[in-house]
Amino acid sequence: MTTTHRDSKVVNATVSFIRRAACALALFGVLSAAAAQGLPANAQEALERGEAAMQEALATYPAHYPDRPLWQQAFREGRTAVALAPGRVEPLAFLAEAYSRANWHGPAVATWQEFFAAGGVLTDEQATLFADSANENAFAAYQAGEPNRAAEIYALVTNYVPTNAEAHRWLGRILLETRRPQQAVAAWRSLLEIDPDAEGAEYFLQLAQAQTRWGIEAANDFYEGIRLYEAGSLSQARNAFAAATVRNADYALAWSWLGRVYFEQGFYEDAHAAYSRALALEPDNANYQWFTRESLRLSQPEPAEPEDADEAG
Repeated sequence: MTTTHRDSKVVNATVSFIRRAACALALFGVLSAAAAQGLPANAQEALERGEAAMQEALATYPAHYPDRPLWQQAFREGRTAVALAPGRVEPLAFLAEAYSRANWHGPAVATWQEFFAAGGVLTDEQATLFADSANENAFAAYQAGEPNRAAEIYALVTNYVPTNAEAHRWLGRILLETRRPQQAVAAWRSLLEIDPDAEGAEYFLQLAQAQTRWGIEAANDFYEGIRLYEAGSLSQARNAFAAATVRNADYALAWSWLGRVYFEQGFYEDAHAAYSRALALEPDNANYQWFTRESLRLSQPEPAEPEDADEAG
């Protein structure tokens, strides 16, 4: 079915109306709650003026930036309401929402944090606005070479919006990059609880677990060996597995993969030595038992065939 330009304009107008209506309903709830709880009259009036300016901004501008006059007006009224009712969540909720909707993410996140400190609890719509602004801030920090700051912001999102998969993914990634595998395990597990099919999550969880158990360098060498093996670079993979065993001589899985590559390349004596080390660490591992025996058998010289009786005579 072909969509005409007119149809597209109607759809866009409908979506815009729905968004404005949702925003109005959310603000109506904030303002109603403020009135019911006795927000000072002048603060209430500032909130109402700010809400009107925000609604007009949403209806007027095709794209939203904080330097637009109507958004500036909404911010001023919001800041006025905050000053007139210090410690109240309603003005903070409005101001944080206005910043988020205008894509002014730095002040938005700071104001959402004030909202949390005042005891505010996010609605579903507010949770989306907060997470979007915070994730933007975190990614900007990461790109600016501030991974620790980025991790702090992503952790904030996972705390207040625990279902936000993007924050868990980036937090897990940064924790691995900044050599904090134990914390990374928790982040990747949380992502898999949200989305069991999240791309790459199972791999990075296993990497973080291996780094925690065997050491960061040993695990990195091992997983590099796996990558090289899957790419068909057996000799390079062998070197990586060998490096992992040097970094941690108790890494049974690394010994077994080293033995596997030796075995596939026909170096049976070396395979036997590697599998023997793996088996010594895990004596009940049936796979290691079999390959230890088989590599030993194949490493033995074949017995000489007996001479034919007629030829001997």
